[in-house]
Amino acid sequence: MTLDKRRIVVGYDGSPASRAALARAADNASDGGKVYVVHAYALPHDWIGTPDYQLFLDAVLDRAQAVVKPLDDDLQGIDWEAEVIADRPAHAIAGVAAARAADEIIIGTRGFGRARALLGSVAHELIHLAECPVTVIPERAVERAEGRASALVAS
Repeated sequence: MTLDKRRIVVGYDGSPASRAALARAADNASDGGKVYVVHAYALPHDWIGTPDYQLFLDAVLDRAQAVVKPLDDDLQGIDWEAEVIADRPAHAIAGVAAARAADEIIIGTRGFGRARALLGSVAHELIHLAECPVTVIPERAVERAEGRASALVAS
């Protein structure tokens, strides 16, 4: 009996929590799975109709692609693919997960507090959109792990 390759979607914005999510996805996919790294960006709506709209659009896309470009070094030995999508993050991540028949979504969260919770967060929205399990890594957990690592090095 052969097992299907595990397909993992990761929401990535370059933050410490998203880097931790990427590391976890790489670990989970290390036995022949595939990681789909999703970076969502917003279109420059304020500039629609202006003569230089295409220049602004190109600049926004270039910045978005620059976020995922350095991941070649971080994901050596892992089968991965970047998806840079102009959409709200939760919708982009859920869309890629559905299209790729993902087994899991892993994201980091910045934890902006109660005000952000009232307005909604990517993690909260994604949990309602996703068709597969969602693992959320809070930035506090990343900070705590980094603190432990620093304490071990210092001792």
